[in-house]
Amino acid sequence: MRSTKSPSWIDRLLGTHPTLPPPHVFALDAQELRYGSFHHGAQGYVFEASRRQPLPAEAIGSGVLGGAMPEPRVFWEFLRNFVEGLTIREASLVLPDSWLRLAFTETSELPRKTRARDEVLRWKLKHLVPFRVEDLRISAIEVTPFPEQEEPYRLLLGFALETLVSQLEEAFSGVGIEIGQLTNTTLALLASLEHTVADDDLAALVMVQDDAFTLSYRYRGEPLIYRYKAFAEEADRDQALAVRRNLRLTTTYLHQHFPELPLRRSFLAAPPESESRWLEWLYDELEVAPEPLAYEHFPLARTQIDLTWLETAPLLGAASLEVM
Repeated sequence: MRSTKSPSWIDRLLGTHPTLPPPHVFALDAQELRYGSFHHGAQGYVFEASRRQPLPAEAIGSGVLGGAMPEPRVFWEFLRNFVEGLTIREASLVLPDSWLRLAFTETSELPRKTRARDEVLRWKLKHLVPFRVEDLRISAIEVTPFPEQEEPYRLLLGFALETLVSQLEEAFSGVGIEIGQLTNTTLALLASLEHTVADDDLAALVMVQDDAFTLSYRYRGEPLIYRYKAFAEEADRDQALAVRRNLRLTTTYLHQHFPELPLRRSFLAAPPESESRWLEWLYDELEVAPEPLAYEHFPLARTQIDLTWLETAPLLGAASLEVM
């Protein structure tokens, strides 16, 4: 998703060409800021440099979509020190899925005027999510329609808290860095797996974070299905039941819409301490054996020792994700 307020999907609808992403990527969550830079080598991407640093206490507000900075000056000073010595004019920024959410919708042909398009997108989103759409930054990308859908177009909507996104853009701009692309962890991870999955193969990705998990399906270079599920405070047995039920319902939904499209591969991105139980759940509920993600899944010729693959993969994905 582009960070500019003009909807990014219009580029694809108008047939203009995507541009290459910047080699510099930042990944931010409530705990820390990470940075990576990449370039193409003869045998894959070379992970040239990385940095990471915990955020100051309460630098970012809390909430279901993240929260506005209570005191922007704190983050500005932190960021100025973080990027000292780096020469960066443009970068991508990866946010947690809880901060930058995704939803699919159908639509008829959209108005060409920016304000009218924005009104249609907000009206669509209002019927999909329990948030005040007036407070959100919204962008959209056109994707392949589902068979037998009612409207002619299908859009992947991205939405985040406008106040937080604006504060982040202003902070980076204040240190001379333009955020040319915003994306979330799931989309960045899917992009990092592009070389691993054959274009005509349907693949699933389960990503586990501290407060939620996502289940996404990718086909022919596009997200096909996306599910975000926040973790409730429940016993391990209840969580297992809830996860299994969500996996089973999504599989049924897929069979209903794509009965002749078998799942070819499934991937798990999870912290080491929870990987074994998630592998068990996926093995029982999905139709192919799950593959726990590791460095060999990614086109890296050189990496950085201070970042795990779970931290590296979204940075790599954002560095390879075409800016639409």
